Amino acid sequence: MAKVGRFITDPKAGAYCQVVLDSGEKITVNHDKGGFKGGRLTIEAPKWMGLSSDRVFECALDSAGGKAALARLTHGAPPESARATPLGAFVEALRNCKSLDEVKTKCAAIVSGH
Repeated sequence: MAKVGRFITDPKAGAYCQVVLDSGEKITVNHDKGGFKGGRLTIEAPKWMGLSSDRVFECALDSAGGKAALARLTHGAPPESARATPLGAFVEALRNCKSLDEVKTKCAAIVSGH
């Protein structure tokens, strides 16, 4: 199972969490400062010593597809839990991914409703 880091919140920039997958690859899940439920969620894979990154996934949480994906991921989550937030919901959904390719596949399934 992936190693999930701390959830870091910056009032100006939003929140993020770093995850180390079983393969050793790292991803950073970011929720911008769009608010508690809205805004934009991105997943990036850091490259060369963390000085740059590749965007693996992006979801506009205010769009119809983003709202539907978030509703599915947070269904049944206690309202005050981290899993009830966009960041927590996506991290929870990806924590069993073993590689970056699996993260990409899982993200595509999340937004398509599977």
